[in-house]
Amino acid sequence: MADPASDQSAEPAPSWRERSAAAVRTLAIIARTRPGLTLAIAGLTIVAALLPPAALYVSKLLIDGVLAAIDSGLDADRSAALYLVGIEAAIVAALLVVRRLLVFQKARLHAELGFAVSRLILDKANRFSLGQIELPKVQEMLIHAKQFASARPYGLVVRGFDLLQASVTLISITALLAASAPWLVGLMLLGGLPAFIGNVRFSGDTYRFYTARSPQMRERNYLESLVTNEAAARERLHYGLGGPLMDRFTHLFHDMHDGDRALQGRQALISSMLGVAGSVIFVAGKLWIVVVAIAGRFSLGQMTMLIGLLKQGQNSVNALLGAVTGSYEDVLYVTRLFALLDMDEGARPGVADKGPLAGDGLRFDGVSFTYPGAAAPALVEVSFHLPPGTRLGLVGVNGSGKTTLVKLAAGLYRPDSGRVTLDGLDLTEWDPVVLAGRIGVMFQPHVNYKLSVRDNVEAGVGLLGLAPDAMDRALAAGLADGLVEGLPDGVETRLSKRFAEGVELSGGQWQRLAMARAHANETADILILDEPTAALDAEAEAAFLARPLAPSRSLILISHRLSNLKAADHIILLETGRVAEAGNHAALIGLGGSYAALYELQADPYRT
Repeated sequence: MADPASDQSAEPAPSWRERSAAAVRTLAIIARTRPGLTLAIAGLTIVAALLPPAALYVSKLLIDGVLAAIDSGLDADRSAALYLVGIEAAIVAALLVVRRLLVFQKARLHAELGFAVSRLILDKANRFSLGQIELPKVQEMLIHAKQFASARPYGLVVRGFDLLQASVTLISITALLAASAPWLVGLMLLGGLPAFIGNVRFSGDTYRFYTARSPQMRERNYLESLVTNEAAARERLHYGLGGPLMDRFTHLFHDMHDGDRALQGRQALISSMLGVAGSVIFVAGKLWIVVVAIAGRFSLGQMTMLIGLLKQGQNSVNALLGAVTGSYEDVLYVTRLFALLDMDEGARPGVADKGPLAGDGLRFDGVSFTYPGAAAPALVEVSFHLPPGTRLGLVGVNGSGKTTLVKLAAGLYRPDSGRVTLDGLDLTEWDPVVLAGRIGVMFQPHVNYKLSVRDNVEAGVGLLGLAPDAMDRALAAGLADGLVEGLPDGVETRLSKRFAEGVELSGGQWQRLAMARAHANETADILILDEPTAALDAEAEAAFLARPLAPSRSLILISHRLSNLKAADHIILLETGRVAEAGNHAALIGLGGSYAALYELQADPYRT
């Protein structure tokens, strides 16, 4: 298997400048979020750093005091030794309390920082355009950011506190060692270097390995959802897909695990060798202290303190350097988070709330659009005018550009060339909120929100809430009023069997709610319905088509059933993104072209 560190698909590690900036920005997030909590943890960390060296120093005084009391037999010396026992006990108790408080405060920090970072990610995703959020690269970055939203930023901040604690402890230990044997300070620092070298060596490899595996991780998560998600359960069970899907999942696991195991194996081997080197250095220092103590240069208490300081100092060096290298790995991931947060969101949204030609309606003027990376355009030079009160029908085979046209008409995409205008003003110049208020849309496929019926309908007005009579009108317009009457809690019924009190709907029932959602915005003067009757039964479809359109409201209706378009004022037939035919139903039948042939093909089975 190829070395993961040399995988060409892996991302290069960020520069030191990028990593430093990411570390500072992460610390700034928590400082802004909970400054009091941050200061409390910093204070407790400093106290926790000072207490262990203090305990060793008091232990040295205690041992020497006990020996002095034995030699002298004086009550004063015995009282002093017992007094030192009390001080040592107080230090140990204080250390226990401080460490417990740190655990509690860091748990709070974990939750607060995780929420703050998740909110930043969600805010960023909410500002992306549809075209941006559909890009595979953006999706991968979002998945990666969400996956490590809590762990990596928190790990970086905690390692910052670990760095502070190790530094304060190391300064204290250095001062105590320097007073007795200054050269032990150098030995202490040297003993921590082997572990540091190993951590630095493998941090970059680990980062490159896992970033290169992001596509496999996404596929693995998707395979898991196919086996566990109720939406896929019917086909999985009927077609017997469970075994093959789990086989693919297993193959992906082994593929990733084998590379992971090889990387970790090398880490374990080299880390063990470097750990032995560090232990040899410590044993050499301990041996020197014992020899010197035997020679009478150190007291028993001093010898005990120095051995403890050397070991604790070496641990502090390891902790300090481990915090540096650990934060190095965290920063590699956090840098990717900030790369997402810093991504260009494209042109600023417009601010206009009206156009210069009130009542002109919607216009497409020579609109062309190509999806990123696509070989052929989705729309080519499409033009039409939708005046107020007009019904426009769109028809074409799958892939002809109908749904793309809907997204352009709703302002979700920007044309590569040409213009889409409303009341004479380009859609890019409209305030998105105002534009959404002017255009009601039922997308295909529509979203089945696993929330309440109320939420499903009020999503059409941005979850701002509907008055009871407005809710009733929306449900009636979507043919969902009878559906809601049969639900146990009416509009408050939770949908989806994921919840104990939830109710599952059929495809046609979900479609009725989607239609109600499109009709919820009663201020919209343009209504776009993409295949609104695809999942409806014949009776419901007939009832929908019989409903009159408000006098000032325009309608764009997309349907594969040409009989649904007979009442349209104008019909456009799209072929490979181009307007192949246009006119009303009678004119297109008289033309005898593709529309007429398709209509005859659909009508023929119903003739006797």
